[in-house]
Amino acid sequence: MYSLADFDLETISPQKLGEILVDAKKAYYTTGRPIMDDHTYDTLEAVLKKKAPYHRLFSKVGHDNFDTGWEKKAHSLPMGSQNKVSTYSDLVHYFELKKNALGHVDMRRMSYVVQPKCDGISLEIEYQNGQLVDAITRGDGHNGDVITQNVVKMKQVVLTTNKKFTGSVRCEILVTKKDFIKLNELAKNEETVYSNPRNAASGLSQRLDGMYSELCSLYATDISVNTSTLDTELEKINLLKNLGFTPVESHLCHNFEEVETIYQNFLRRDRGDYPFDIDGLVVKINDLNIAQSLGEKNGRPKYQVAYKFPADSNQSVIKKIIWQVGPLGSVTPVAEIEPVEISGAVINFASLGNYDLVIKKNLNLGDIIEISRRGDVIPHIESVVTKVTPGHATIPTHCPACQTPLHRADKNLECPNGHHCLPQILGSLKLFCDRLNILGLSDKTIEKLYHSGTVKQPGDFYKLKLHDIANLDNLGEKSAKNILAQIDSKRSLGLKEVFNAAAIPNFSAARIQQLILAGFDTPDKLLNLTLKDLLSQKGFQKTLAQKIIDGINFRKEWIISILINTTLSTPSAQKKSLSGLNFAITGTLSQPRADLVQQIENSGGKFHSAVTRHTNYLITNDPSSNSTKLIAAKKLGVKIITENDFQKLL
Repeated sequence: MYSLADFDLETISPQKLGEILVDAKKAYYTTGRPIMDDHTYDTLEAVLKKKAPYHRLFSKVGHDNFDTGWEKKAHSLPMGSQNKVSTYSDLVHYFELKKNALGHVDMRRMSYVVQPKCDGISLEIEYQNGQLVDAITRGDGHNGDVITQNVVKMKQVVLTTNKKFTGSVRCEILVTKKDFIKLNELAKNEETVYSNPRNAASGLSQRLDGMYSELCSLYATDISVNTSTLDTELEKINLLKNLGFTPVESHLCHNFEEVETIYQNFLRRDRGDYPFDIDGLVVKINDLNIAQSLGEKNGRPKYQVAYKFPADSNQSVIKKIIWQVGPLGSVTPVAEIEPVEISGAVINFASLGNYDLVIKKNLNLGDIIEISRRGDVIPHIESVVTKVTPGHATIPTHCPACQTPLHRADKNLECPNGHHCLPQILGSLKLFCDRLNILGLSDKTIEKLYHSGTVKQPGDFYKLKLHDIANLDNLGEKSAKNILAQIDSKRSLGLKEVFNAAAIPNFSAARIQQLILAGFDTPDKLLNLTLKDLLSQKGFQKTLAQKIIDGINFRKEWIISILINTTLSTPSAQKKSLSGLNFAITGTLSQPRADLVQQIENSGGKFHSAVTRHTNYLITNDPSSNSTKLIAAKKLGVKIITENDFQKLL
């Protein structure tokens, strides 16, 4: 990650600065892993504007059509970005400049609509006679990626409008703070950590496998409409509500002082309590006729402006840099800092993502750093304020746990000694328990079982006796019985469960299921997959295919240990009972959701995380709830059944 400390802003050439900002845009819009934070980008953009006000960067919006793997489509609704101001005087000045174009209108006394500026991903959704047709990312403002298959799974998506609406709606894809925590809990099984909700929204919305799309939410911000039928911005918001959309919060202000009051309220209180990240306010002229007459320049509408918030940060000192080994071999740095309070929370540690960040930010022990809470959740080191120790901290060449020489893969460090590296072994045993939802086996308990010699690989959990657990420190007979009951409940497993629980690097549950449905439906077939087998399947490229084969060979003993200590459930006897049927689930169940999904798939059905027009059944034990999936099911005429009803289908 770049920070302002990486640049000499006085001497850097406009050409070099422009190239860096173009690269930053590409990373921001296509990877979900930006190379600089918003504050650094905005500052550098302002510097470039002073050095070269007509640079090509300012004649573009969004990003060029980088190859993202998605089909492209042209926009029918303008998808320009916004002009920005960061102070009250700049806000007033921005609109005062417009009065000459409007015949000296008093801009101070004009009404404005003020909305939170969503820190998400812009999207256009097209409708035809009330039916969702396509969902298109902003892209370069003219063409974007068609990500409809992911958008239909998202919260608050409107598949069918309340009226036969034909046109387009502009939305923001967001990951709420609550869902962001849930996401990182789920994604840690893949050794993926999203640094903040905005990056998560970008990454999830454009994942080709659609995984975790249901943790994204949609908020409507604009609609294509003829100004002859509506007069104000507020009327547009009301139209969105009437069509079934969830618009962003909107306030009507009659002067700039009222706008500033809302801005200060958000800074002092509302921003921290808000359900999703916002990085400022959007201030729009309420009168649509005036807005239309002002038009736009370089894709940026003149009638509105983003009033940005300052970054919420504080300063601290780096005490130590700890190198942690993940269950699948990644070695990542974490900075231990002098405790500091930010946004009401005391921060002691900050993740550094990868070793490359330590080098780029030139971080070392004793350095005074600026630290922020990205999205008021994730502690993040923005830059070095005062360099105390020359150079950056030493990057390890050997695993801190097992001393094996590390491999450098792109910007990451990896320990290749998975069979003998203790954190990898213990972490993978924990992954086995997590993926099978075996409760009661904490990290410390697993470590004690390992060191006692009773659990060395996953299959050993099934051999445990009461005294093996009860004799461990701080565990008694009651706890031991509960743990054994949890393990016993997982003695019958489906083929996907076996291979997913074995924590095979690069082999996700979705890809395992894809191969099983493609005919690789026995342990032998999966254990002996060839490069040719995988390349014949959709979505498998040569590099990934080879990694999966290597991962299966690496975990072969673990897989076999699970197979010989469990009973493999065979769906063939029931396979036709749910063949061709699509299911979704909502609400609290009497059993783990994973178990119900397994029953669906074992019986030939397909599970989807969202309700679409292709869904045949929605399973819920509370048909009267107001869940998003239930509302969508009722709108689409999807049959709603209980768990008991589902069992009758088997």
